[in-house]
Amino acid sequence: MPRTVLNRTIDDQFGDSVSGALPVYNPAPNWNEGASCNNCAIRPDPALAFNHTWRDNSQFPGGAPVSLTLDFTGTAVWVFCIVPPITANAITNYNLSYSLDSGAHQGRFVFTPTSRTDFLYNVTAVALSSLPNTAHTLSVATDDTANGSIFLFDYAVYTTEISTEEDTADHSISAGTIAGSVLGGLVLVLLLAVLSIVFWKRRRQRLNTKRILPVVEPFSMAQSPVTPTLVIEPTKFNSPTTLTSSPSELVHQLQQLLTTAITMERTGTSERSPQSPSSGILSNPFDVPPSVYQPRFE
Repeated sequence: MPRTVLNRTIDDQFGDSVSGALPVYNPAPNWNEGASCNNCAIRPDPALAFNHTWRDNSQFPGGAPVSLTLDFTGTAVWVFCIVPPITANAITNYNLSYSLDSGAHQGRFVFTPTSRTDFLYNVTAVALSSLPNTAHTLSVATDDTANGSIFLFDYAVYTTEISTEEDTADHSISAGTIAGSVLGGLVLVLLLAVLSIVFWKRRRQRLNTKRILPVVEPFSMAQSPVTPTLVIEPTKFNSPTTLTSSPSELVHQLQQLLTTAITMERTGTSERSPQSPSSGILSNPFDVPPSVYQPRFE
């Protein structure tokens, strides 16, 4: 079956890049996270360290060793450290021993710095290859009771072989995760765009809507007032009574007719054009119907 060869890392702080397994430090309280250690005499540049982190510990002369343990499955492994320059009142030399799988492979790393100013990064302290592609345990410890040893662990790299099917599955999962993230981001962006457009249109409609107010037409002063019309109904005269044989009755009827005519004349004159004293025309308040000649019959 075809196999794929891959290199994976084990960071001092974040652990295995695939499984997340962390290194085991012993004794754990004595190991310091170098970038945040304020009491450490050796201060490398975090920008030059792998993932900007490292672990700091030392074995002092006459003291107990310190160690770390890494678990991995692969055919090769490398351990990388930071080597400090010569520093007054600080241990800067390396004296390490390592053992793979309880002594199946053993070795040492000894290094004494010569520079008084420069740090060395990515220095290989352990290198083992041609291993069976199985699970392994690597232990690295300080080993100098006379002079002591510093141990600035940065990271490790191991080589592993996996079948093509496993590699394809891993890549499929990764590709699916990436595709899902990208698709979700696009959907979110589109949703925000649509909501923005809808909000903008509604706001524009509200601004463009005109309020319709009732129209009140003022009273037109130019309108002519209505002139009242005086309607005078003519007086209805009774039909004249047919004269009979009595002259006195005839005279009496004539007097009634004359009196009615004079009354109508006065009423009509006063209603048509009343005269004021300044007009020079005075009405006679003593106007009375003229006397009627009454014939005498003997």
